[in-house]
Amino acid sequence: MVKRLFIGVSIKSVAVELVVKSWMNDPVYNHSLLNWVKPENWHVTLFFLGNQQISCISLIQQIIEESFLSVPAFSAQLYGVETFLYKHIPKVLWLGLESLQLMLPAHSRMGELLLQNGFTFINSPLRPHLTVARIKRLGNCGSFESFLSQNREVPFGSVAINHVALYESVLTSKGPVYNPLFVKILEAKTKEEV
Repeated sequence: MVKRLFIGVSIKSVAVELVVKSWMNDPVYNHSLLNWVKPENWHVTLFFLGNQQISCISLIQQIIEESFLSVPAFSAQLYGVETFLYKHIPKVLWLGLESLQLMLPAHSRMGELLLQNGFTFINSPLRPHLTVARIKRLGNCGSFESFLSQNREVPFGSVAINHVALYESVLTSKGPVYNPLFVKILEAKTKEEV
């Protein structure tokens, strides 16, 4: 039996939820078709592993544990709005995530261990982002460009990075559901370490 797996960090921010809700209710989008990602599904993907045998799950857990053994919990900044393009057309609306330097060596190590153990994935540099909507159709490109330029350098506050999880992605008719199969808690720094 196989499960569709990815390794990631869930992102929680009441402030961003309020901002995104205001965008959802903005008349500019009434002429566009955007599928907004539910806040409970907000996450940063570290590695998408695709369909994997259930028997691989314990090995992936070990790799996560080993890679993030000495990474403490920390805060990252959500900053700016951007899109990913497909054939020059905006397809994904996302917020940038800054200040992830503490995680980069662990991310690199985890990639090495996954490859050494036969896992395949798109091996590209980590470009941390929080997808908030998938763009199906834009009704008014000028208004959308104006929205992007107004929000490209807006800070949206800090978020806690305090865990890394192995998720199962279950595709349903109402959208994907992400079930955590394993969560590695990143410990807070003690006063002596600060």
